[in-house]
Amino acid sequence: MSISNSQIDRGKIGKTPALSTRSDEAFTDFMSDARNFLLHAQWKNMSERGNKILADKGVVPQHTVEGVAKARGAIADDTYVNTFLRVKRSAQEMYKNRIVDSYLTREAEYLRRMDDAEKRGPGTLTYDKDFIYPDYAKVEIHLQPQGYVGHPLAGMFYDYGTSIFYGGANAEDVFHAKIAKDTPVPTDGKVTRILEIGCGIGQLACELKRLHPNAEVHATDISAPMIRYGHLRATEQKSDVHFAQMPCEDLDFPDKSFDLVVSHILFHEIPLEVIDRTLAEVKRVLRPGGTYVMWDFASTAPGQAPDRGLTGLMDTADNCEPYASTFVSCDVESRLEKLGFHLRSRVPAGVSMGSRVCDKPAT
Repeated sequence: MSISNSQIDRGKIGKTPALSTRSDEAFTDFMSDARNFLLHAQWKNMSERGNKILADKGVVPQHTVEGVAKARGAIADDTYVNTFLRVKRSAQEMYKNRIVDSYLTREAEYLRRMDDAEKRGPGTLTYDKDFIYPDYAKVEIHLQPQGYVGHPLAGMFYDYGTSIFYGGANAEDVFHAKIAKDTPVPTDGKVTRILEIGCGIGQLACELKRLHPNAEVHATDISAPMIRYGHLRATEQKSDVHFAQMPCEDLDFPDKSFDLVVSHILFHEIPLEVIDRTLAEVKRVLRPGGTYVMWDFASTAPGQAPDRGLTGLMDTADNCEPYASTFVSCDVESRLEKLGFHLRSRVPAGVSMGSRVCDKPAT
């Protein structure tokens, strides 16, 4: 008997496969509660304390290597803030490693399920087994071991890992359901074809399909492991979503072929040159009068400090977000307007994350 079959299949927690043992699950449950108590509940207090320390020492948060070093130096003697940041980093490493180790005991079985799902609908799956990933996609974003493209179970690691990261607030994908509900449609009301780029495991795409059952929904991501698991997850929900492996900066769709394009927390995870190419692709595949909705961090003009303070700065540095610093300083609204988009709405001042609603002119 192979080791993958020596463990009991423990079913699911909502839409997410349970870990291989109860002890693994108890450990991650504890880590989720500990993060809620030690981190989420203290975030506001530690943010205010850290920002005051920086202000008192004349240090302005800057999302650069030098800016991070200055901020660390300024808070070096504060036990409370440093303990908060250390617990945050260590807790994330601990629960992510436990998730990986747990799922790996059943790796062969999970891969078989993904293989079997490729033959099933109602949606479809397309990917290239010989795809060569660009270097930017191979980093370990969010401290996930081997990143989003380096392990065939990356999608599963991400699914369970984000459930802990959100402290249980995304059970049954309720967070993605809210985003889907809050995603505006084109002003003419026409929604027959929807595209989510950088879809990860397709949670938002499935919720968009649920809201727009008559629309044809496509979900693309550069990572084959993410969309393979996303397709399996969608088939189990009987969600008719079409998954395809595509870099967001090189979409294999005709011009003017979608009414609505959506992205969620994608742009702070890609380099600036990829951001510019992706925005151009989004405009290309949108039909005249179509709408693009970007859900992501706030972004300011170059040289201006993003409104995220010390904890936002340290989260970028300690959470392995190598491209976030560039995004939050790139003034993405100006980039969208230069491409010819009309910004129906943008992230309000003082809000760290939100949506930008961008309409492509009808003529």
